[in-house]
Amino acid sequence: MALNRQPAGDQRRWQRRQVDVPIQVVADDLCSTGAIPGRGTEMSQGGICLFALANLAIGAHIDVELVDSRNGTPVRISGIVRNRVVYLYGVEFLIDQKDRQQVARLSHIFGATNDLS
Repeated sequence: MALNRQPAGDQRRWQRRQVDVPIQVVADDLCSTGAIPGRGTEMSQGGICLFALANLAIGAHIDVELVDSRNGTPVRISGIVRNRVVYLYGVEFLIDQKDRQQVARLSHIFGATNDLS
């Protein structure tokens, strides 16, 4: 069974980029730790696919924090868990256009040729 197969003619609003970036998952309902480390595996202006050893429910509101490698400042983006396969989560960003531009500015995470805009 192919869990990651995308249907023919899949049309997304934003192009996904393969990434390998450290992230933190922050959610109110996590146990006493408050933040769980993970890895971002794919990202677009609309969301992120991440791996985290967490038990997040579909529909859970979370924050995803990644570090802007140019200046070392953390960037926190709110999102909602839209799908899950074991510990791999699809998270849709819940941001306005201004915040979406901030995500686009993080394109240096993806390399010089991978522009999110």
